[in-house]
Amino acid sequence: MAAHRFVRSTAVVCLMLAAAAAQAQEKRVVDQLLDILRQNKQISDQQYRELKQKADQERQQDMGKAAAPVAVVPAPVATPVTVAAAPSPAAPPPPGETMRAYFKNGFYLETPGSDFKLQIGGFTQVDWAVTDPSDPVQAAFKINGVGTGVEFRRARLYLAGNVYKNIDFKFEYDFAEQTGGQPSFKDVYMGMSDIPYVQYLRVGHFKEPFSLEELTPDTYTTFQERATNNAFAQPGSNVNASGTDRNTGMAIYQTYFDQRMELAAGGFRATDNFGDGFGSDSPYDIAARISGLPAYDVGNNLVHVGFSYKHSFRHYSQSAQDTLSFSSRPESHLFPVNLVNTGQIPADGADLINPELAFVRGPLEIQGEYTWAFVDQSDLLCTSPTACTNKAKSNPNFSGGYVEANYFLTGESRASFYRTQFGHFDRVIPINNFNIDGSHWGAWQIAARFSRIDLTSKNINGGALDDVTGGINWYLNPLMRITLNYVWAHREQIGDSNIVEGRFQLSL
Repeated sequence: MAAHRFVRSTAVVCLMLAAAAAQAQEKRVVDQLLDILRQNKQISDQQYRELKQKADQERQQDMGKAAAPVAVVPAPVATPVTVAAAPSPAAPPPPGETMRAYFKNGFYLETPGSDFKLQIGGFTQVDWAVTDPSDPVQAAFKINGVGTGVEFRRARLYLAGNVYKNIDFKFEYDFAEQTGGQPSFKDVYMGMSDIPYVQYLRVGHFKEPFSLEELTPDTYTTFQERATNNAFAQPGSNVNASGTDRNTGMAIYQTYFDQRMELAAGGFRATDNFGDGFGSDSPYDIAARISGLPAYDVGNNLVHVGFSYKHSFRHYSQSAQDTLSFSSRPESHLFPVNLVNTGQIPADGADLINPELAFVRGPLEIQGEYTWAFVDQSDLLCTSPTACTNKAKSNPNFSGGYVEANYFLTGESRASFYRTQFGHFDRVIPINNFNIDGSHWGAWQIAARFSRIDLTSKNINGGALDDVTGGINWYLNPLMRITLNYVWAHREQIGDSNIVEGRFQLSL
């Protein structure tokens, strides 16, 4: 009898293991489909790796369930035995109410079908720098010798996700901004997708659609700081909105030709670091950007072209004294002063245009932009709300641009990290993450850039600045990055400055 029970239980276990093996074999069809999609360039290398990892995890879970120990039911014996009744299994939760938690470069909670989804994340950037301005620069800008320092460049927390499938949101706050010790707004918005003829609408406090480098997230730019001409992309050029890189408004986003072309356009009100703006003046911006991929080999090569336009509505009058200003440090946030600065210009508006180009071939990328700003200077000058005089206006024109090249020594391609929906680059994911045992060293990238900004025109003598920057990036994994930059800055007609700076970054 005992032998009979042993044979019976062994047969049950074998059947279960055979079923698991068959299921595992069936699951491998997913791998074949992923390989086909990758070969046909319908998914990127990044998407392939993520889906492959997810399929492997689900396969292991199914195997674990199938191979779980099987309870052997003992044969009845002559002596009666009282067996306590097993508790009834808990009723399964109603459909749609279960949620799964997982990690994918951030922490997620998600319902089946992704109708409701929540991401919890944040990032921090710890910067240090040594700045060495020449004697003429020290004298002209009242700088006391060599400077050293550290700062938390950014320290942000955010919640993001979607509800009812097509409504998304993001609430992001920065604790490192100089806002009196209070967290300042960054991306704080809500959006709706799948809108007929519009596709996607966003409302809230976010970046205006202008410039490839500006729209590339702060954690994914190649260099520690953006190029000098990024001063034109900063909407905080109104006297009441100094320091902010976002405004409050609404924008639509559309894609065409299987996301090979993107169009974004919106209207924004100039605001402060908390998204607020109110007054008798009307400092509004309209901005539009179109970008596309005339050549795109998913995960390997691409050619990106784009064009941005922005008009800033300003009205300088006795009751509403709107102004515009542009200024820039060298490419180091810890450098103590702006080396070029227009000051506040009484203005009735400005037009800005910005063509952009990026070329990626395997591990090599070359990228560049150039910006022109045409200011409509007011013919009125007010020293107080009651003292205004007429003056001749000069309508100055300013400009600036950059060209950069970067190369992945470890074989990654920036074409794998391009976000087609919004037309900019995204998170770098190393082919092999760094291991403490030295078997893998993550991703290594070298880069060089030349940038220039000229803020001297007509009656405005803001100066011109040339920067040459070299950098090394070490991506230990998709979340951790260490950066080292050297900057040589030449302020025309004054002198040079040398800067060495570094950053430790963790981004979820």
